[in-house]
Amino acid sequence: MDIKNLRKNLQQGKIVVGSEVNEVRSPAIAEVYAAAGLDFIVVDMEHTSFTISEASQIYRMARNCGISPLVRIPAIDYEVICRNLDQGARGIVVPRITSAEEIHQVIEIMKYPPKGKRGLYPGGTAVGYCPTTPADFIQDQNDTTLLIVQIENQQAVQNLDSILSISGIDVILIGPADLSLSIGHPCEFFHKDVLSLMRKVIQRCRDYKIPSGVAYADPGLAKSWISEGVQFFWVNSDMNMLLTGAKAVVAEIHKK
Repeated sequence: MDIKNLRKNLQQGKIVVGSEVNEVRSPAIAEVYAAAGLDFIVVDMEHTSFTISEASQIYRMARNCGISPLVRIPAIDYEVICRNLDQGARGIVVPRITSAEEIHQVIEIMKYPPKGKRGLYPGGTAVGYCPTTPADFIQDQNDTTLLIVQIENQQAVQNLDSILSISGIDVILIGPADLSLSIGHPCEFFHKDVLSLMRKVIQRCRDYKIPSGVAYADPGLAKSWISEGVQFFWVNSDMNMLLTGAKAVVAEIHKK
């Protein structure tokens, strides 16, 4: 779904589901994800070698297919954030957040004045090359671009109230792998201390009326959090799904 409907669904308490892309550089991956019924696609620039040129082609295809293109940035950096937004990303995923000050920095970069200090570029792919007034473009970008904050370490949980008190956060996304790693139980997703921290984050999100999300490779693990009120589901990746599908084909052919 497009970014306005994605935002609307989150505000209405509905579930949205998407996946990341790590290795596939063809824009067709966005078309495939849209055909599968996913709501959003995340280009992962934190852990991969994606260039802005490669990412921009995926953003363009995603928007044309009606699936929301998001990007996970590698650092809080003006050039990284603004170039991705100028090239058509409709949401920013910020990893490794530990403090409210970092969120303020991101908002200042990604928002146009008076909300921030982003430089104006209203004529490119971000608007589909369609003419629009600068005022309309600025309002649309400021109002609809998603800010998704990843909570994936113990320090972020300790500073959670100061983080959640900031206006402008659209989703709090829990990263169970890194969160579990930060407390000495890497990928022990059912460890009581990991579950306790995750439930604390989800509960505080409810208190502040901010949608919460989880990121898992396993859709079964992700789905288990629906009953806890989680709405935003980042599930699996391009290569994991390709590998799973290929293994299933081989297993079926060799099955007696």
